Amino acid sequence: MDFINPRLCLLLLSALACCSADLLPKDKIKGVIGKMVKFETTYDMTKGFITLIWNQDENNIVTCTADTIKIGDAFKDRVSMNRTTGTMTLGPLASTDSGAYQLSIVTKDVTTLNGETTLEVLEPVSDVAITSDLPEAVELNSTVVLTCAAKGSFLKFTWMNGSAPVAADGKRLVLSEKGDVLTVKEVLRTDLKGPITCKAGNDLETETSAAFSLPVSYGPESVVLTQTPKKAVLATGSNVTLSCSSVSSPEATYIWLQNGAVMKDQTAASIVFDKLKEKDGGNYTCQATNAKTKRYAAAAAPTTFSVQEPIKGTTITRVGGDAPLLAGKSSVNLTCGAESGTVSSKLWSKDGAALATSDRMTMSKHKDILVISPVQKEDAGTYKCELRNDVNSVAATYTMVVNYGPEVTAVEGPDAVEIHDKVEIKCLVNSHPAPTYQWKLNDTVLSTTSATVVIENPRYKDSGIYTCIATNAVTNATSTSTHRLDVKEEGALDEEGLSGGAIAGIIIGVLIALGIVIGVIMHMRKKKDIPSPY
Repeated sequence: MDFINPRLCLLLLSALACCSADLLPKDKIKGVIGKMVKFETTYDMTKGFITLIWNQDENNIVTCTADTIKIGDAFKDRVSMNRTTGTMTLGPLASTDSGAYQLSIVTKDVTTLNGETTLEVLEPVSDVAITSDLPEAVELNSTVVLTCAAKGSFLKFTWMNGSAPVAADGKRLVLSEKGDVLTVKEVLRTDLKGPITCKAGNDLETETSAAFSLPVSYGPESVVLTQTPKKAVLATGSNVTLSCSSVSSPEATYIWLQNGAVMKDQTAASIVFDKLKEKDGGNYTCQATNAKTKRYAAAAAPTTFSVQEPIKGTTITRVGGDAPLLAGKSSVNLTCGAESGTVSSKLWSKDGAALATSDRMTMSKHKDILVISPVQKEDAGTYKCELRNDVNSVAATYTMVVNYGPEVTAVEGPDAVEIHDKVEIKCLVNSHPAPTYQWKLNDTVLSTTSATVVIENPRYKDSGIYTCIATNAVTNATSTSTHRLDVKEEGALDEEGLSGGAIAGIIIGVLIALGIVIGVIMHMRKKKDIPSPY
């Protein structure tokens, strides 16, 4: 040994002036296998040093002077030293790196400072996974135990349901002391819907498991039965669909009942009735069942419908032939019926208005026969019979023709006409069908066969009594009326003076004018305050 070496002398002298100091943090230093860790000193490196030595127990790690850094053979390629900060970096770490580490610094005033810390090398967190004691669960029945397994040191566990932490209540949701086991009692469908994850970690790192979910069977519940179309009465030959739905996992199967009896071979959620028959009507309900939970639930409300044959082939028939109807003489029977279908009600109308019965117009008890005796001309028109039931309504019409007349109401024309002035004489008649006409002048039959006699150039010989004779070919009735015409010489009608109507008009006009004059005079008198002469 070279006792003359000044550096060695300094070391020997420093041993005489050694003291302990807070060179290192008080807390343990933690690292992870395979990663790096830093050892930092609290010594103010700006004060300088003569030597800085890091040791692990008896093993020298690194010796640093102002000029050199020497790393121990056991730590080569795993240690680096920062002379400026005094920080030593060690890694990649192995489990054998755990233990006590010492730092010794010889300051420039030849004072030795010593410090010690502990490195705790942790196993890395890995292989985080969730396992269940059950492959599947039944809501409210099952107790599920979930275990979070992981590799690593000093692990802590956190359970997540989606993005929210699992809130253990110690009663239904219970965590083990370590937190790695989650027990779910009387499991609910939402408890494990998830995704459920488990976080395993220590002070240095955390890993999360793969998402986990456990099938939880529940239901059936909220069973609802629907009918489409929703009608209380359906027509034969039509279609209807009954559908049963429920809240269930897995999906429920169904039992259908008609009038309380189980329908064979019907387990689907829907039943389609194609071309309904009357026997298909009745009370229907459904029951849902879950093969996993072994539970049953019935629809809250059943559905009921009946099937009815629609009315077809409605007709109005006149009983007793098609002989013409004569007003005041004939009677008529109209029957209303249908080829098929059940009729619930009948409604008669005439020309769009409800038909009112009377002494002449009577209806059978079931309104299938209408009797009019005798018919009158006002009975003519369109009759409608509407048959109804709960699925449809159909109608038939009948047009009634009533023959009547003729009824000559008047013969219109002037009483007098001047010679050579054209004149018309018209016969007014009520009749169905339209009558034929015959005219006579005095006792002479004229050639005119229309309702109007036209005389283009009257002569004196055209004066006389004109008789209109109207005949109805169906009723075989005849009606007549007369009119007198006088043919006078030219100007004769002017010489006879004004007519009574003209005279009355003149008198009225004079009276109006006189009233206006008197009104003006009274107004001017009040305006000028002229004293009355009376």
